[in-house]
Amino acid sequence: MNILLHAPRDFNNLCVLVRTLECFGITRCAVYDPHQLVRERYGRSYARRLQIVSAGAFPRVALQRVADSAAFIQGHPGRSLATVPAGAAESLCDFRFAGDDLLVLGAETAGLPTEVLAVCTQRLTIPQAGVTQSLNLAVAAGVFLWEWRRQQASGGSGDRRVAS
Repeated sequence: MNILLHAPRDFNNLCVLVRTLECFGITRCAVYDPHQLVRERYGRSYARRLQIVSAGAFPRVALQRVADSAAFIQGHPGRSLATVPAGAAESLCDFRFAGDDLLVLGAETAGLPTEVLAVCTQRLTIPQAGVTQSLNLAVAAGVFLWEWRRQQASGGSGDRRVAS
């Protein structure tokens, strides 16, 4: 699974997301980072928060900064899957992942901008029963990645594709 995180805004949420990625075996994540949360080095207070909030996972996930999300998505050879809260999106329950998919995650407050959604080949959503508009970013990523791993374990992921 390939991951692109578009414009994270909160350092603690980034740390929790990295922890989630690492728990699912994701060792690389592309990040469009206009808020400059991803750095070569962090000061003591950020380094301490990074260690605590990510539970030590931060150094085990390589965060690759990208200059342009849309260009990165267009250059990806497989499907690009925009994660959206609702609307005209396929339910995660009905979706089958392929080995070269790119999961595109937006910031919690803003989601994915129109220009990024326009270049994604598919939109996915997590069905919800409550009235809250969306899940926390790391929680949503965890749900998507759990389903991806579940499909892998049952042989439902890989090079097989289901028409959408």
